[in-house]
Amino acid sequence: MTSSVTTSPRLRSNSGLSSSSRPRSPFSRKPSKQHIVTTIPLGFACVSSVSPGAPSLTTSSTNTSIQSSPEGPRGRNYPLLCSPTPLQLSESTLGSAYSPHFSPTHNAMSEALHQSKGPSLIRRISKGASNTTSRLIRRRQSSNSVTNRDQSSGPVTMRRRSGAEVDIDPGSEGDDEDVLQDPLSLSSLEPANDSGFSSSISTLKKPSRTEGGIAPIVPSLLRNGTPLMKITKKKRKTLTFVLDVESAKVSWNPSNTSKRFYVDDIQQIRLRDEARNYREEFQISDEFESRWFTIVYADQDRAKGRPVKTMHLIAPSQHFFELWTSTLDDLSRYRHNLMKGLAGPGQDEKTLQGHWKCEMAKRFGEGPVMGTMRSLDLAGVEALCRNLHINCSSNLIRAQFEKADSKNAGYLTFEEFKDFVRRLKERDDLKDIYRTLVRTDHEGLNLESFLEFLQFTQGIEVSANRVHWQKVFGKFVRKALLKSPTVAPASLDESPSYMSFEAFCSFLFSTYNSIVPTKPSEIKLDRPINEYFISSSHNTYLLGRQLAGNSSTEPYIRALQRACRCVEIDCWDGPDGRPIVSHGRTLTTSVLFSDCISAISKYAFVESPYPLTLSLEVHCNPLQQQAMVDIIERDLGEWLIREPYMNNTFVLPSPEDLRNTILIKVKTGEDPVDKDLGVDISSGRRQRSASSPWARPQHLDNTHILNIPLLSNPPPMSPPDFPSPKWGTARGTATPTSLSSATDDSDNAQNGPPRPQRRKTKKSKIIKSLGNLAVYTRGLKYAGFNDPESKSYNHIYSLAEPHFVGICADPDAEAQLEKHNMRYLMRVYPNKYRFRSSNPDPLAFWRRGVQMVALNWQTNDCGMQINEAMFAGGIDRTGFVLKPDELRKRHHAADPMSDTSSIATTGVHKQLVRFSVDMISAQQLPLPRGSTFEDSLDPYIEIEIFSAEGKGKGAASGEGGQDAPARTGMAVIGAALRKRSGVVQSNGYNPIFNDKFKFSLETKYPSLVFVRWTVWDSPDGLEYDKNKNALPLATFTAKLNSLQQGYRHLPLYDHNGDQFLFSTLFCRIVKEEPMVIEGDHTTAEKLGRFKQLSKAVLKRTMSIDRNAQKRTQKQLPSENNS
Repeated sequence: MTSSVTTSPRLRSNSGLSSSSRPRSPFSRKPSKQHIVTTIPLGFACVSSVSPGAPSLTTSSTNTSIQSSPEGPRGRNYPLLCSPTPLQLSESTLGSAYSPHFSPTHNAMSEALHQSKGPSLIRRISKGASNTTSRLIRRRQSSNSVTNRDQSSGPVTMRRRSGAEVDIDPGSEGDDEDVLQDPLSLSSLEPANDSGFSSSISTLKKPSRTEGGIAPIVPSLLRNGTPLMKITKKKRKTLTFVLDVESAKVSWNPSNTSKRFYVDDIQQIRLRDEARNYREEFQISDEFESRWFTIVYADQDRAKGRPVKTMHLIAPSQHFFELWTSTLDDLSRYRHNLMKGLAGPGQDEKTLQGHWKCEMAKRFGEGPVMGTMRSLDLAGVEALCRNLHINCSSNLIRAQFEKADSKNAGYLTFEEFKDFVRRLKERDDLKDIYRTLVRTDHEGLNLESFLEFLQFTQGIEVSANRVHWQKVFGKFVRKALLKSPTVAPASLDESPSYMSFEAFCSFLFSTYNSIVPTKPSEIKLDRPINEYFISSSHNTYLLGRQLAGNSSTEPYIRALQRACRCVEIDCWDGPDGRPIVSHGRTLTTSVLFSDCISAISKYAFVESPYPLTLSLEVHCNPLQQQAMVDIIERDLGEWLIREPYMNNTFVLPSPEDLRNTILIKVKTGEDPVDKDLGVDISSGRRQRSASSPWARPQHLDNTHILNIPLLSNPPPMSPPDFPSPKWGTARGTATPTSLSSATDDSDNAQNGPPRPQRRKTKKSKIIKSLGNLAVYTRGLKYAGFNDPESKSYNHIYSLAEPHFVGICADPDAEAQLEKHNMRYLMRVYPNKYRFRSSNPDPLAFWRRGVQMVALNWQTNDCGMQINEAMFAGGIDRTGFVLKPDELRKRHHAADPMSDTSSIATTGVHKQLVRFSVDMISAQQLPLPRGSTFEDSLDPYIEIEIFSAEGKGKGAASGEGGQDAPARTGMAVIGAALRKRSGVVQSNGYNPIFNDKFKFSLETKYPSLVFVRWTVWDSPDGLEYDKNKNALPLATFTAKLNSLQQGYRHLPLYDHNGDQFLFSTLFCRIVKEEPMVIEGDHTTAEKLGRFKQLSKAVLKRTMSIDRNAQKRTQKQLPSENNS
C-alpha cells in the first residue's frame, strides 16, 4: 500500500519521514510531495533498520519476575512484511517552519557556514579542555558502585512532583480509602495524577500485567531493542534503545556505560503537548508531536553542575510510542512502590511478596518450584537486604536471621522472611514512647490519651478541630485492624476504641505528623506585595555552571513546579530576528526566548496561583525587543497587567489582588514625547506626557510634580562621572571581557559602594512598547535613595550582591535601604564571580527587607537550602512569606511620598529564642557515594543554627553534644552555632543517638532563625570528619517557626535536593515563645556565658602563674649557688 502526503507551502520544508533508505545529505531539499511505504498493518508504522550489532527481535530467555512478553500492548505481535524504512528527519524538516524573518537566501549551507565561525570553534576548544579537566579531576565511578546500582531493587529517592500532580491535604475530610489504599494494588499501578509523570500518560493503552498486579509485563520488543530517534540541538540520530529489566536501565550503546540511564532516576516523562516547548525549541514539525516524548532524569554525577538531564525521543509509530511510555511508567512506579512499601515501621505483605517473587525468579526462574528452592539461605537474605538498600551490618543480619530461622534449617521460607523483616524494622525508641502513653498494655492507646498526646506533647491545638483528630484516630486504628488476619471484617464498622502500637507507629510516620505544616486549604495574602519575601531565581535558564553550562527551558519548569514566583530571562539578539536567552559573553548555550515564554505559559500557576514576575534583562536591539513584546502578548496576554488596578494610590496591590497574573520587570522605555518635553537637569525631574497611561493627573502647581506616585518613563541616564568601560559597550551593561552578563537594572559597581551619579540626557535602550509592560515592577537604575524617581511606588531596584554589600557598608545608606524596602520593591542577585554558581546567604538580604533574593536554583548548597526552608511550610509554599513586623512597619505620613529618611522609626528590641532538640535515632541512612555494600557506616549528626544577626551582634549558645567547626563553602552571616552528636559505629540502618541539645539566641528577627541537620560519616568510627571539604550524606533544613513540636520524623535530602525514600531522623522538638529583652537587661544565658568565660580566663591565668612559679623555683638553686 502506498500513500501520498502533500504538504502545505508553509510546512513543506519540514514535513514527514524520508521516503528512501539512503542516507540523505544534510543540505538536500525535500520535494513538495512525499511517498511513504506503509506495507504493514494499519497502526504499525515503519521503523528504522537495526544495525547488525543490535539484538535481534526474538524472545529473551532470561528469567525475571518482571515478566517478558512476546506481545505488545495490543495482544499480538505483528510480523514485519517489508524492510523497515529508516526514520530520518532531513535538515529542512528540522529547520524552522515559523520564522518571522525567513529569507530566501537562507539555506542549510549558509547556516552551516554561519555555525562554523570563530565562537563555535572557541566553544569546541573550551569544551574539550573542560572535558579533559573534568576527567582528570573527577573521580571515576567504581565498578563496584555500578554493579550495586545494577543489582538494586528500586530507587532510594522520591520522584519529583509534576505539574499535573495535585496536593492532598492530610487534614481534609474524605473517605478512609485515602489512608487504607495499598501501595501495590492493581489500581495503584494505573496512571494517576500522583504518579510523578505527566497526566497525559493516562490516555495510553497499558500493557497487560501479571495476575494480582504484582509486576508489569515488559514486552520482549523493548528487552531486545527498538529504534527511536534521539533529538539534540546538534544532531538527530536513530539509535537502538534496549530496556534491561534486571538492572532497570535503558541503554543505547552497550559498549559505553555513559550511554544509559536508570529507570529509578526518571523524574518525569512529558508527552505530546506537554513536551511541545522542547519540540518547538528543536524546530521539529508538529506532525511528530503525537510520537514525541521527553524523559527528565536525575544526573547523579552532576556533569557540568547540572542536577538533571533531558532526553528527547521520537517513536517510529504510535505503537512504539505507547509501548515505551507506558512500560517505563509502569516499571518506574512498580519499583518505586516496592521500595516505598518498605518505608516506615510497619510492613506490607504484598510489598514483601513482590520482593520475594523477584528474588525467587532471579534464582530459580518462573516455572513451578518445590521444596527448599522456595527459600533463602543467609547469603541470599543478605544479598536481598543489600538490594533493598538495608545498610546494616552483616552481624545484625546474621543475628536476626538466626532468630527468624525457628527450625534451625539454615534457610528462611516466606513466612520466616516476613518475621525476619519485622525484627529488622523493630523500633525500640517508639516502643518506649508508646509504653508511657498507654493506660493498660493489653488494650492499647485510647482516644483521650491520644488527644492528650497531641495537645501536650505534639503542640497541636486539638480543641480547634477535635472532630478532625477523632477521625484521624479512627482511620489509623481501622488501617491496622485491616492488616490483622485475626480481625473479622464486621468489626471494622464498629467505633474504634484503642490504637495499637502498629497504628501509633503509622501515625508518627504519616503526613498528619509531618515536621512542617502542610499547605492550608484556605489562603489569603492581602497585604501589599512589598511586604512579602518572594521566592526568586537567578539565571533561571541555566542547567549548570554559569560559564560553560547549558541553557534550557527545563529549569523554568522545575522552578515553577517548586512555586518560584520570580524567574529571570536574559535576552540577547538571536539569528533570523528571533531573540535568544543566554548568559551573555560566556560559553553557555542559548535557547529561544519564545520557547522560554511558552514553557512559562504552561507552568506559571501549576503550584501557586499568586503573581509571577518575569525579570527581563534586555540586551536586544529595538527590532528584537518588539519581537519579545509580540511573543509575550501572544503567549501571556491573558495574564498580563497592562494598567494599574487603581488610580491615585500610593501602595502596591496585594498578592491576593494579583492572583493568576504575570508581572513584567523591565526598565522603563523610550517615550517619543521626550523630544517635545524638556528635562530639568538641575532638579533631576522632567515633565510628563498627559497621554501617558502611567502619568498622574496633571496639577497646575508644578511643585507637585516631584511627588510622582507611579513611575513612567524616567529621565534618560548618562554615563557616570567616573570612567567605566560599560558605557562604551554597544550591547549594554557588561564589558566585552566580562565573564557574565550583569543585570541592566543594576549599577555594576561590583566592588564597594557606588559613587553618586549625575543625570544627563540619554535615551533608554528599552523601547516604549516593552517598557510599558512593566506596571508594578518598573526597573530603575540605582542612583541613591534621595533620587526623586525612587519615591515612585511601582519602581524596583535590582542590585548585585557586592553592590548591596557596598551600600550596607555605610550606616546611613544602610538605614535608608531598610526604610526603602519597607514600602518599595528590591531584588538582589549573586556576585558574577561565583563561577560555580554558588549562592550567598539569603539571610543577609532578608534581614534588610529585600523581597526578591534571586539564587542559583541549580546549586543545592547551604544558601539554597535555607531558601527552600523559607518557602517550605504551610502557607509559605505559595512562594510568598509575610515579612516580620519589624521589617514592614507602615508609616503614615501627611505626604505619602515624603522622604523616607525623615520618617521617625522606633528601635527594635531583641528577643530571646529558646528551643531544644532531642536527637533520638535515624533510620536507613544512605551510604556515601562510590561506596559498596561491604563498607560500614559510622554516622553522626550535626545541628546548625542560622540567624539574621551579624557577627558579634547575635548572642547564641548551646548545651549538649560537642562544638563543630565551620566547613568550607558555608560562609554565612554571623557566627552560626554548630553542635554534633556522638558517633555510632557500624550502624547506618537504625543508629540510636539519644543526644540532647538546648539552644538559645538573641535576635531581632525570631522568624528568620533556621535549623539545619546534616548526616556525616566518621572516617574511622571514632573521630569526627576533619575534612572541611567533605560532603554530607544527607541534609534537612527548616525554619524554626515552621518546625512543629513533639516527636517528628525529619525527611532527608541528597546533594541534588531529592528526598530519600526511607532515610529519616527521629527527634523531639520543644520550642518556647520568644521573650522580648527590654533595655540592657542581662539574661541568664549572658551570665552563664560570662561565668564560663571568667572561669576559663581564671583557669588559664592560674596555669600561667603556676608555670611561672615552677620556672622560678628551678632558677632559685642556681641563684643561691652564685
